[in-house]
Amino acid sequence: MKKYLYRWSNFLFLIILSIASCSDVLDKSDLSAINEKDVWSDETLAKGFLNEIYERGLSGWPIAASGTSDDAQGSGGIIYGELTSNSIRQYGGKYRNIKDINLLLEKVETGSLDASFQSLLKSQALFFRAKIYFELVTAYGGVPLVLSVPVQGVDELELPRNSTTDCIAQIVLDLDEAITNLPDEYEDDADYGRITKGAAMAFKAKVLLFFASEQFDPSQSATARWQDAYDAVSEAKDNLEANGKGLHASYADLWFDESISNPEAIIIKKYNIDKTHNRDAGCRPFVTGTNGEAWDKPTIDHANAYPMKDGKTIMDVTSAYAYDSDVFWLNRDPRFMANIAFNGVNYPLNDPEPQTTSDLVWTFQDSQIEAEANSRVTPSALLCRKAIDGRIEGGNPALNSSTDWIELRFAEILLFLAESANEIGNTAEAYTALQQIRERAGIDAGGDGLYGLEPAMNKDQMRDAIMLERRIELAFEGKRSSDLRRRRMYATINGSIRRGYVIERTAAFDALHSSDEILDDRKELEAGVLDGSIDLNNPIVYNTFFTTAIRSLERDGNLTDDGLPINYDEKYYFFDLPQSALDKNPKLEQTLGWDGGTFDPLQ
Repeated sequence: MKKYLYRWSNFLFLIILSIASCSDVLDKSDLSAINEKDVWSDETLAKGFLNEIYERGLSGWPIAASGTSDDAQGSGGIIYGELTSNSIRQYGGKYRNIKDINLLLEKVETGSLDASFQSLLKSQALFFRAKIYFELVTAYGGVPLVLSVPVQGVDELELPRNSTTDCIAQIVLDLDEAITNLPDEYEDDADYGRITKGAAMAFKAKVLLFFASEQFDPSQSATARWQDAYDAVSEAKDNLEANGKGLHASYADLWFDESISNPEAIIIKKYNIDKTHNRDAGCRPFVTGTNGEAWDKPTIDHANAYPMKDGKTIMDVTSAYAYDSDVFWLNRDPRFMANIAFNGVNYPLNDPEPQTTSDLVWTFQDSQIEAEANSRVTPSALLCRKAIDGRIEGGNPALNSSTDWIELRFAEILLFLAESANEIGNTAEAYTALQQIRERAGIDAGGDGLYGLEPAMNKDQMRDAIMLERRIELAFEGKRSSDLRRRRMYATINGSIRRGYVIERTAAFDALHSSDEILDDRKELEAGVLDGSIDLNNPIVYNTFFTTAIRSLERDGNLTDDGLPINYDEKYYFFDLPQSALDKNPKLEQTLGWDGGTFDPLQ
């Protein structure tokens, strides 16, 4: 009981912090005198408790996820098969969150809150319990289902792992109950970002789609799961559309529309001047005092995935646009320019001199003027541009971005629909969903109205097309590594090498200005590009000033050495439970494939 009381006191402190700005809380004579009964009889206090569940339950920007895929550089041990026992640590912290959710579910009806308000709190809490269990199940497979508050605390419980199937059933049960009582929208605009009925329905669709995928069904023998997923996606889509959701008019700008009328945003984590993140600084070109060019450094393979403007692949000779590897950015799917920055691109950033002297961004060697340090240049010569707010001043301000993270958006609902429809044999509906996404992207419709999609694709071909579309549409949103895992596609990239460009200046570049300073030469080039006298979109002109080579982005890789190839281990589709959890609970079985493992996560 002592541990329970400590936990309550600690959590009560967080509640007070989360609502301290509210006048009705400040009017209370003695905040330290608040007890558990007060919380469940006061709407502001109860909402503060729920706010802490939101804060820990909603994911933030996935800054490192792309590095565990073929889309970006990353040298973590997981991509090279180097994980050891206890490498993945998600277990204990999530159970602490579940305990607090269970506390709300058990105690909320013990106070004097209005019944409708109680129901609203419970519904949101049930959503987050489902979400957290889903995160545990996708990491480990089945885990112990703790659905009530133990007197002695979760750490002392000795429960065996429930089967994965049982866990999914409980997740769906929680979501169904939440869906029944959640509103389609909230009356108060201040509640924008809270979980709605449509958001819970969309998340249920995601859960069932994952459960139908190869991670949980490698043989794809449980075909009914895809029908369940399709039904859930269809119901979610209908609800969302009925409540004004749909594709945002602008693929590039949807991230900067933080109004309640943004049709694309379904599940979001809100940021503001007091709660910020540093993703912008980590993706932008280096500026003194920041960790620039640290995350989401695109690979050549990712860049090559984008089709031409007519939707046809870069190798398709029937495309109306000729691909040129020297000026690879020309006439591409418009999402290319929205997601990727490259040497000489017009990319307005509010950065200080000398790093930025125009709206052009440079990624050639020695382009980062400070000490002419090549270590400050993105190793792939490509930068992630998605959702980067160039209006934010570079340096320390970029370390405090307030751009909201959209964890689930309407485009992904369409992609869920395409994927599940295809798996149950409805390729026509899959085509329609992909066409909608490509139309919004700005791809040419073509004479057949297919936006570059191959006609008459079979199920396997359509599946490949859908996964490619996800890779492009959802680039740098943490989805590619998740897709590789849930559809067990790591085998298709094992043994491969991620590559990037190395761009060097030529003698013609160095002759642009009479001084020996690279900065002066760069300014001369910028002036020529901006007044139109130098056209870097002309491959002959571009190659006059730059040479381009290809290098390995893998650990120990360079221009002449590939370094370590990708080697994702089969057992990583379900991770091992931490030894600390096994030590505390002798009834827990370790996951099959790991040392001493006996628990089958596919059951």
